[in-house]
Amino acid sequence: MSTLRKSFLSVVALSFLVSTGCTTMKIDLASFEKPPRPGELDAFNVFIGNWTWEALVDNATDVGKEWHGTAEWKWSLDNRVLEGNISAESGSLKYDAKGVWSWHPREHRYIWWMINNWGYPQSGTARYNEAAREWTMAYKSVGLDGTPSYGRHVITVVDANKLSWNLNEWADPLHLILKLKMTGVYKRK
Repeated sequence: MSTLRKSFLSVVALSFLVSTGCTTMKIDLASFEKPPRPGELDAFNVFIGNWTWEALVDNATDVGKEWHGTAEWKWSLDNRVLEGNISAESGSLKYDAKGVWSWHPREHRYIWWMINNWGYPQSGTARYNEAAREWTMAYKSVGLDGTPSYGRHVITVVDANKLSWNLNEWADPLHLILKLKMTGVYKRK
């Protein structure tokens, strides 16, 4: 596109904005009302409390094969956000993570974020299958190796005091190169 034509289109666009009264909107904040709490958030209740966990990394060498830790999840922000802390340890490897999970009211889906004390973030979405009592949490992250990761965490509610889970993390978005395969169990304290 020629420079002259770009300039002409810019002038036309600017003229349109000026002629239509491009201005700052006036808003009446007193008319805003807090929406009701989405019922979908109640599905997170199964996570509330203090947990211990153990896991095995199926494709690890002896170092880093066995992991254990704790987790605590509680409601915050008027029971609209599930907030958690996780600790993890395997030999001399240790990390702590903080997470927030919620429901997106416009996109109608579960959303979540985690970040650990290595500075590596995770963010994703989740689906809950009530009939199977199973959470599937897809995410993008920086893996513990410092490279991009694409993962899927599946958590099954065994009962009120036990959650079984597996995690697969890939080096690519097409899930062709498996970086990490982990299985574990959460037990309520």
